[in-house]
Amino acid sequence: MRAEPAFAPGAAAPPLALASLDHGPQSLAALHGRPVIVHFFATWCEPCREEMAGLRRLAGRLAEMPPKNRPAILAIDVGEPATRIRRFLAQEVAGGPLPFPILIDEDRAAMKAWKVAFLPTSHVLGADHTLRFSATGPVDWDDARVPAALDGLLAAATPTAAFTLPALPDNSGSPQQ
Repeated sequence: MRAEPAFAPGAAAPPLALASLDHGPQSLAALHGRPVIVHFFATWCEPCREEMAGLRRLAGRLAEMPPKNRPAILAIDVGEPATRIRRFLAQEVAGGPLPFPILIDEDRAAMKAWKVAFLPTSHVLGADHTLRFSATGPVDWDDARVPAALDGLLAAATPTAAFTLPALPDNSGSPQQ
């Protein structure tokens, strides 16, 4: 199941500033001038758990880009305490620490501000932090179309509404509980 995004392409992203597990406070404003992938998830959400490995691989591919052009990834855990998130990462996410920050939205304020009703939800923002693409449901970050779409984020001054983030096969997201 894939729902329509809460924000239309070209809309300005809501503010975002949260604590993270291991990277200190994080804010969207601090990343101005860089494209950003804002990914909402929860450890109890099975599609979210499966998608985390794809995000790790994407981060590895993005690491080859020059730092000022490299899209940042902000993964936001919704509604869970840090101890549960750490336990999940230690037990379920192979390959050591994730190469991007895990932000903690324990009170769900960011989830509400970003109008997230379904997990996982991903928003891809251009360097000006306007919405370019969204996906409600799990994304196949390994799909060959993703790198080309991300490469175009810096060059494109207008949103690219024609591109749809590819879904993971045979999977759906979880309604927010």
